[in-house]
Amino acid sequence: MSSSALNPAPILSTPQHPAFGNSALRHRHRSSSDSSHASDSSHSSHSSYATRHPDRVPQKAASPNAAFGSVLGLLSLVLVYTVVGLWLFVKGFLLTRHELVGVNECARPFNREWNLPTPPMSLDDDAALLKWADTVLNPTVGMGECRLAPTHSKAVVLIIDALRYDFIAPPPPPTAPTSNDEEEGGWTANPFYHNILSLPSSLTAQADFSSGAPASFLAHFAADPPTTTLQRLKGLTTGTLPTFVEAGANFGSAGTGVGRVNEDNWIAQFKRFILSSSSSEEGKRAGLVFAGDDTWCTVFPGLFDEDTNWSYDSFNVEDLDTVDRGVESKLLPFLQVDHPETKAGVHDAWRLLVGHTLGVDHVGHRFGASHPKMKIKLQEMQTFLQNVTDAIDQETLVILMGDHGMDERGDHGGDAELEVGAGIWMYSKGGFGQLGRDPTLKMDPAQYISTDQVEAMLPSRIPFSPLPSPPYPQENHRSIPQIDLVPTISILLGLPIPYNNLGSIIPDLFPHPHLLLRALRITATQMRTYLKTYSTHSPDLAAFSSEFEESWLTAVRADAHLASLLHNSGKGSSKNQEEIEEALRRAAQAYHGFNRLSLVRAREVWAQFDMIKIGLGLMVLVLGLAVGWVIRYGAQEGLVGRLGGVREEGEETKEEVRKSETTTELFAIVSQATLRPALIGGIAGLGLHVGTALLPVKSLGLNLTLVDSVLATASISSALSLVISHFPQTLPFCKPATDHDDGDNDDVPATTNFLNNFGWLVLLLHAALFASNSFLVFEDRFVLLCLATLSLIRGLLLMGSSPDTRTKIRAGFLTLVSLILVRLGSIPRVCREEQLPYCTSTFFSSSTSSTTTTTTGEGGGSSAALNSPYVMVASYLFAYILPSIVAQFLRHSKSNVGIAPVFLKWILRPTLMLGSGYWILDYVTPLDSVAQSGWSETLEWVKGWVAKADLIILIVLAMAFWIFAPLCLEIRREKPTTTSEQEENKEKVTILGYANSLGSSYLLLISIVASVLWLCTQPSGQLGMGVGMVAGLVGVELGDGERDVVVLHRQRRIAYALQNKAATEENDKAKIKKKSTTTTPLALEQSRLDSEEATQQRNRKAIHHSSTEIGFLMLIGYLCFFSTGHQSTLPTIQWRIAFLTSSKLSYPLSPLLVVMNTFGHLTVLPPLLTVVSVLWNATPLPRGSGRKMKTSSQLVSALVMVGLYNGVLLVSIAGLGGLVFRRHLMLFKVWTPRFMLAAVVAVLGQVGGLLAALAAWLVGGKVNQIFGSEFV
Repeated sequence: MSSSALNPAPILSTPQHPAFGNSALRHRHRSSSDSSHASDSSHSSHSSYATRHPDRVPQKAASPNAAFGSVLGLLSLVLVYTVVGLWLFVKGFLLTRHELVGVNECARPFNREWNLPTPPMSLDDDAALLKWADTVLNPTVGMGECRLAPTHSKAVVLIIDALRYDFIAPPPPPTAPTSNDEEEGGWTANPFYHNILSLPSSLTAQADFSSGAPASFLAHFAADPPTTTLQRLKGLTTGTLPTFVEAGANFGSAGTGVGRVNEDNWIAQFKRFILSSSSSEEGKRAGLVFAGDDTWCTVFPGLFDEDTNWSYDSFNVEDLDTVDRGVESKLLPFLQVDHPETKAGVHDAWRLLVGHTLGVDHVGHRFGASHPKMKIKLQEMQTFLQNVTDAIDQETLVILMGDHGMDERGDHGGDAELEVGAGIWMYSKGGFGQLGRDPTLKMDPAQYISTDQVEAMLPSRIPFSPLPSPPYPQENHRSIPQIDLVPTISILLGLPIPYNNLGSIIPDLFPHPHLLLRALRITATQMRTYLKTYSTHSPDLAAFSSEFEESWLTAVRADAHLASLLHNSGKGSSKNQEEIEEALRRAAQAYHGFNRLSLVRAREVWAQFDMIKIGLGLMVLVLGLAVGWVIRYGAQEGLVGRLGGVREEGEETKEEVRKSETTTELFAIVSQATLRPALIGGIAGLGLHVGTALLPVKSLGLNLTLVDSVLATASISSALSLVISHFPQTLPFCKPATDHDDGDNDDVPATTNFLNNFGWLVLLLHAALFASNSFLVFEDRFVLLCLATLSLIRGLLLMGSSPDTRTKIRAGFLTLVSLILVRLGSIPRVCREEQLPYCTSTFFSSSTSSTTTTTTGEGGGSSAALNSPYVMVASYLFAYILPSIVAQFLRHSKSNVGIAPVFLKWILRPTLMLGSGYWILDYVTPLDSVAQSGWSETLEWVKGWVAKADLIILIVLAMAFWIFAPLCLEIRREKPTTTSEQEENKEKVTILGYANSLGSSYLLLISIVASVLWLCTQPSGQLGMGVGMVAGLVGVELGDGERDVVVLHRQRRIAYALQNKAATEENDKAKIKKKSTTTTPLALEQSRLDSEEATQQRNRKAIHHSSTEIGFLMLIGYLCFFSTGHQSTLPTIQWRIAFLTSSKLSYPLSPLLVVMNTFGHLTVLPPLLTVVSVLWNATPLPRGSGRKMKTSSQLVSALVMVGLYNGVLLVSIAGLGGLVFRRHLMLFKVWTPRFMLAAVVAVLGQVGGLLAALAAWLVGGKVNQIFGSEFV
């Protein structure tokens, strides 16, 4: 409501309290001595009057602490149910894979001349075949093999972080058709990363698998998501599959135990083998050397030799060279005899060199894949790799690989084609085996062991969109799962295969059919041992047990058939050699089929689901929604409960059953209904847990800890108590008769009733969106559609219900502005993979070169992770203009007075411009021209201090200023104009900003928070967030107009009721004259007074926010989330924000910066906008008015609605993901990331609501002190 309309600024005749600000103090100091004397006299006379007549002096206004404390208590209760529900649900839904700590203790030495033992007499007896496999072929109790003779004694493993397959892939065949004409659709190599790191492809083209010749293998290296480094290192060393939720462990640190590998792995097996075969003089030194990414210290603490272990910070994406230089300088002395740093006795006793460089990954994160710095970095890797291959001997195996890929923006973490598409190259100067390629192996090894069934499950050749056909061959690119490296390198080094391995060997590295079959048999035997042991610990593979047994039996039967042929031919039988070759291939195919079947089925159940915890969590979440519904209704209409009555003179307060009228009474009723049941439920949960533990049967299917049991029972019992006792009151058909007869049903116009209901429809549509993965991935478009629809509907309804032409025009203008802003705010966006080809990313700048190839990675094109200079300029200009826009909103409510202009001009504008200037420095610092001029380090230092200074100004100075500053008020004195005023020497005093003193002060707080988020947001996001914030303020103005309509509606009803009363009184007076009685007029007068009192009470009823208004503000938060470069996917997390203030990772600031960048717009802005909409133009009621402000109940209603919006979305995605789609193919790609987003937003959003209410408490306290306003 505008201060000039329904809430005029008060006109007083005396100066006000000095807390109004400096303006009031200046006026007081400028007064003449007479006025000062009058002031002192007034104070003295007032004191003496208060002493003589204490009953006539108004008492001090009641503190707002009880009201606002009750607000925090009610909001905290809803938050508790959300946290407990999530605690239980997450423990059932996002469980980690069950880890087996077994170790493959292979005691049998290798035998170069090993042959198949004698098979059973009958090949049709399944029991005999299985017994033969479990006894005779068993390496522990029988004659089976568990390792082969090593082909190499040393290994060099180089990991180039984010090395994508096409970075090392060979160029297309010379005869392949290519075209540089884009109109012809031809393919063109990317000049920044194609054919730059060319050594692997050139050596592969020269390789020969004949005996003694160098051998090379190059392939697409498919990573299992999540494609984060720590999870990939686990897979590359243990052969196991990760779970989605383990992505969070990537950010653990060494020493915490988070992310540590406890399972058997080939590096530990290699160390054990070396130490067991070394002399006692060598001590515990195994010759294991590492240099590079410090994630290895998290995964394998203490595994490498202490004196040859060099780790470097892995999260500093601004540093492109330190780690790479360190790896090169530390590893080359072990390889190059003539290296200047080589020392005898130190660099010559190594067995394994592991190097993990980060430059390629950091270039991708910092600049994107298509950038000149990527070419420079790949050229450096080419030189380093050339030095390595030149220095190795024939006993050394070289493995170059990427732990994952990257999209065109340099992001990874999900399962998009470019993110999982790493590359691998294996090279040996002495070949991969003791024997050359056998002439009988006349086809590709992958084709030799594969079948149509296996190819359907896991194809050995796949298309890769950056390298299309044509010009590449139609048979596509050779591809292997990453975990296939584990059994392969184990066998090549003569080691046992790690116990939990699910990978199969790479057949291309075993050139002879007999060696290939032996390797496949060893791998399959160990895999079956793992599956059998796993089935005793977890039932999640039980559904495939019969399929596993059938496939294993098929392999054993084929192996027995081969053994029969070999033994019979050895006895002089005239068996055809071709029949033995065919039996060799069938046995190899059967074992390979078992290996691939095991892997594919394990992938389908890579996470366990505890349905009891999922059910309990969903129950608590749903009950939490019901509790929120009851509390919101209680804040609006009141709840019936036992409350203290009015204190009679000389009597004690008596309790009575009545409806709550204040927030404090509502909190008392809710506490009565929840505290005792929670205590009883907690004791019951404790008893249940203890009783279950004491039963002879250890498990009754309740896999609950003590904390789980107590939290579940306490939450459910307390929520049920409140819901059962008060939920029926909230239903229209269950309300008490008094609620239907009080006339309140007509207190709001039909348009307001429509808005109260339409918001719930939008919320239900948003929740129903998650029932389809096709709709879910386009949630950003749904948000845009809903915001435009809500803006249009709200505007049309407001124009239709406005009383005059001026307000109709203003409503139409606000609607048009809202529609334009919403559309502009949706322009910056980042596309997720599933949106292609119907989406184009606009968040980052386009490719730096017109010749860059167009890929089909996320974004639909070749866009780098660079900010556009044009967008940065626009952001800087917008940072200058935005404070003026905020001032315009204040000016309309006549509250751009007092401290507001100073704050907007000298605090908000400079900090916003610092936030935009930071990103300009970020763009300029890495430019080649700047580096050549020698200013890079200086600008880097300046950039860091710009961010630090901005944060210090905002978080320390600006917040302290806002907390202790007065309200946005200004006192204006006017000279007497009338004769009577001049005679009495009265001076008019007008308080500007009075009507919006609550909202204007709170808007300054929103500006501070928005400025912090501005710094943490990249330039395109700054524009989107700024536009979204202005759209939110427009929504607040629309809501203010909607509440004006309700006020005018009530005033018309009162006027109409008074007119009816007047007419009735005239009729009654006529009757009175006829009857000439004296008692009837007294009764009529009392009836008239009662009627007027009733209408006034009804007019004083608080006006609460409609669900449509809250839904609009919530969707503004989602608009800002999407426009700041985010989606509900892991790759869109902008990790570079962690280095905003420093080039090094710092705790806890770095994680907080990433959290603010990712979730701040969703969890902070909506609650703040909601609170300011409650306070906006909420005119303070001064002491002595006889009325109390219902602001606290309005806050409860609005903020609980914010929690309900997020809670409904959370229950929807959790219920669909945990119950309906938990076995869906897209569960971990689509539903799980969205659930994680909903869970974080539900919790942090309510925490943000608590902090927003706390800030409202502070503002309310200032109003209470100055005007004496009382809050209930």
